[in-house]
Amino acid sequence: MIKSPARADATFVDRLIDAADRYVDSLLETLADDVAALPHRAAMGRLLALLTVYTQPGSAHRGSSLLPAAMGACVARLEHLQGPAGLFDGTNLSSPPDSAFTINDACMTLEIAVAAGDDALEDVRRRLRAVVERVTGALLTGGVHTPNHRWELCAALARIHALLEAEGSPRPGIDARIAEWLAEGIDQLPDGMYSERSPLYATAVTNPSLVAIADSSGRPELLDHVRRNLTAFLPWFNQDGSVESLFSRRQDQWFTFQANAFMMLYRRLANQDGRADFAAAAAWLESMPLHEPAKLLALTRLDPWLREPLQGPGPFGRLPMPAALAPAQASLGSCGLHRFRRQGTVTTVFGGCDELVPGIVSGLSSNPTFLRLEHGAAALTDVRLSRSFFDLGPFRSQDTLQTDAGVSLSETVRANFYLPLPPEKRQPDGLYALEHEGRFSAGMDFGHRPKVEHRLATSIAVRVEDGGTVLDLVFDGADTSFALELTFRPGGVLEGVDTVAGAGTFQLVEGTGSYRVGSDVIEFGRGIAADPDNPPVYNPGEAYRYLGGTNSTDGLKVYITGRTRGTHSITLRGLSLPTH
Repeated sequence: MIKSPARADATFVDRLIDAADRYVDSLLETLADDVAALPHRAAMGRLLALLTVYTQPGSAHRGSSLLPAAMGACVARLEHLQGPAGLFDGTNLSSPPDSAFTINDACMTLEIAVAAGDDALEDVRRRLRAVVERVTGALLTGGVHTPNHRWELCAALARIHALLEAEGSPRPGIDARIAEWLAEGIDQLPDGMYSERSPLYATAVTNPSLVAIADSSGRPELLDHVRRNLTAFLPWFNQDGSVESLFSRRQDQWFTFQANAFMMLYRRLANQDGRADFAAAAAWLESMPLHEPAKLLALTRLDPWLREPLQGPGPFGRLPMPAALAPAQASLGSCGLHRFRRQGTVTTVFGGCDELVPGIVSGLSSNPTFLRLEHGAAALTDVRLSRSFFDLGPFRSQDTLQTDAGVSLSETVRANFYLPLPPEKRQPDGLYALEHEGRFSAGMDFGHRPKVEHRLATSIAVRVEDGGTVLDLVFDGADTSFALELTFRPGGVLEGVDTVAGAGTFQLVEGTGSYRVGSDVIEFGRGIAADPDNPPVYNPGEAYRYLGGTNSTDGLKVYITGRTRGTHSITLRGLSLPTH
């Protein structure tokens, strides 16, 4: 039920209303043209936005005569997309969890519509209520296929249960089904991350779902998981308004994830628990552009904690990162992630890739970036190491250990040459079992063949010192070539490097290079003399190249190349030039 807080943060709510109004203005410009082509989640999200501003005191769209018809068109689209069991199709056919995303928004919309008591909404409310009714049975009995889907499904069931209880007609079995899913245990790692290790799914699914289940089904103990996760994320926000996602097992490991998606979660628990660190995080995140403002406005209508003023927030202008988000050192042991802050330079080290068996697939952490370094506006976004070794791809740490000086990363790769089969394993027809031997598949009965193994061990000691971050690359085994790739965020100036083939590609062959953005500089080196037999390129490995793909980074790329003999030391140093 919608409750009124003892006091409301009028400045915050007014900002949400203004942003939601502007979002709805943009929707109305194209509404008639594209509503019939919207997928179910987009249609429901649009309906939630329209109904929220229509019923919101202070909104420019409050009671607008244009919106009921627009809302009706969204409901019609949902009705059209529902299958025989009430489920919606998308990438996943007749998917209970994907349908649950839509039904969570539908239940929020219904709660706001019922509280508004506006006769002009009766047709929309009645038809949307029927959409929820048609799918309830399938959600009650259906399954999932990713960890976070369980909690999204439970959240939808919890909201349906609360809706039915408010109507005086609770449906038997819903609460028991929620309990059955929850009995599996919440998939939270010892360091507070969920098993998918993803800021995207933490903000879009798992944490909001656990909050909804806690509120709608009377299970407040679930909020402890949200508290632990939000606490774990505190050191991993970046001054540019992003949050580290390199360690994720989901698609956000490959892109920059904006931190503003966390704002409402921190605000909710900052106000509920009186936590100063969460309040500082929420205030800092509020100073950024709002993420999904119409949905945020809807949430403030339903959750009184969100309408409470934060204790001690600053103005809405961009705030400096609070101390709670910038400790000198932080680690996520279960994820292989470590961060160090020294004299204005932030070094992030990652060594938590999963074993890539059966291969590079969705649900595994496989990003080969093992280090990032920022100094003010200058950002070294990705450091990767390629080795020419049977096309097995770049370095991915298999063993990660925090040391007194920093972090030690290591990996050993192996490849085989196969000898003739023993006589007793030979087949007269020459046809043998099809096997995957780690690099490729063939009808060779690899498992029964003698083999000659080739091996290359690589270790990288990352030493974080006041004078810079030092990478000691140590190799043992095969004598081959390597290429250390440094990728810098576009927008700065490189000096001390040589241009090589390919746009935005350079090589450091001697001395020290630098990358400058304004007065912020990252120095790197020393370089290694160019070898014509060792081209400065990044090799993603056969797993990508066989399919014509890549996992290469975007930005200005500098290569330092050499041979896998002995130790090579590279120093990265952030510094600020005097301003005039």
